[in-house]
Amino acid sequence: MKIGSIVLSTNQGLGVLAKSFYDSGLVHEVLIKEHGTLKNHPEWFNHSPFIGNPSDSFAQTKHPGVDERLIITNFLSKIDVLLVFEIPFYFTIQTSDGRTVGYDILKDAKRLGVKTVLMPMYECTPYPMEADLYLCPSKLDYEVYKKMYPEANIKQVTIPVDVSWKQRTQANTFVYNAGNGGTNDRNGTREVIESLQHIKSPIEMIIRSQKPLDVNVNDSRVDVRIGTVEYDKLFLEGDVFLFPEKFNGLSLPLQEAYASGMLVMTTDRFPNTLWLPNEPLIPVSGYVEDRIVNVPFHRATIDPINIANTIDLWYKKDITKYSNQGKLWGEQHSWENMLPKYIQVIKEGLSQ
Repeated sequence: MKIGSIVLSTNQGLGVLAKSFYDSGLVHEVLIKEHGTLKNHPEWFNHSPFIGNPSDSFAQTKHPGVDERLIITNFLSKIDVLLVFEIPFYFTIQTSDGRTVGYDILKDAKRLGVKTVLMPMYECTPYPMEADLYLCPSKLDYEVYKKMYPEANIKQVTIPVDVSWKQRTQANTFVYNAGNGGTNDRNGTREVIESLQHIKSPIEMIIRSQKPLDVNVNDSRVDVRIGTVEYDKLFLEGDVFLFPEKFNGLSLPLQEAYASGMLVMTTDRFPNTLWLPNEPLIPVSGYVEDRIVNVPFHRATIDPINIANTIDLWYKKDITKYSNQGKLWGEQHSWENMLPKYIQVIKEGLSQ
């Protein structure tokens, strides 16, 4: 069973996720969707074929006269299974005469006899999107997809992690990774910054952002760092991973921080409450309906005072047991342990 995937090669959630599946050996062939505004890293995927963006600053490989359908068909001819993370990326492609035409790679894969597996993100995956098998990375994604596709073949399986563990003993330094900001301020950057004025404790906080923040942070307790941190260094520093997400079924940064031995301080919403220690979770004030594509979902509202109160409550507390719990969880969900399960779930799911 040869599995292929369409990937981003950028230092962001979907890019890092695809890289982990490729590095693990579960995904054998990739086609890189070249990003137009973020730096591409083709070396992550052994310089696999690209489809570029001719009008974008980071495009490297797009040339006039290239028919992208031929590139995709050649890619599909090499695989038995197409695994798609969140979205297929190819809704339009360019023909050799320069025209942009609509395209559905899932239907093209089916036409060529390639089985399709979709790992959805319930807020960002458009509806409908038909696949032979849906692999849901969280209980929330699973419940949403059971309602959306009641007759479909749907399985739940956790995304594996492989990060270095480090013993944490006391909640002194709080780390917040804003990343690229997140769709609809999903990661709660505004609320984290607003919470600073309410935090009474002499904490140390590190705020990392891959792009400049919209507001200045004038607080001697806070170290603001702008730029991209190498993946293997993201979870080496700090004791508490502060990440008050407003929505998400499964968040890879939460998993990685937990497995690294940090105390995870995120929102007390489903499904976080199912697998993380509940004591340090930040109370959600309520929910409002939102949508990114054509699928409505509930976005949590977060009071910055609740973030501040939770930080004050945990400052200087002994977190040794939580750090050890994260180590155990990380070992159970490592690629070494999860790879056979993935292969089994995909084989069994596609045989039904």
